[in-house]
Amino acid sequence: MLAIERVQREVTEEPDWSKAACRDGTGSLAELFFSERLDDIARAKSVCAGCALVEPCLEGALERREPWGVWGGQLFLNGVILPFKRKRGRPPKHLSVAALGA
Repeated sequence: MLAIERVQREVTEEPDWSKAACRDGTGSLAELFFSERLDDIARAKSVCAGCALVEPCLEGALERREPWGVWGGQLFLNGVILPFKRKRGRPPKHLSVAALGA
């Protein structure tokens, strides 16, 4: 019975956001998580990859329909997860297999 109570307590408890990998106490990483640059987005996602709170962060962002930024290791735009962000500028007329990520 104790195991069930422990699991129920863990599910209903709020995550300790002070332990989030993106939280450094200075807010210096905010620019990284809301950048338009592809390398910044990749770096923000790598910070999330090592975070113990990635799941509740992603779930919360989906519930709130975050308008943009990296949340829970995913890139959001208008409350929806983007599978990838394309480079700035006009897209090529003919996509190569390499450009599709295949």
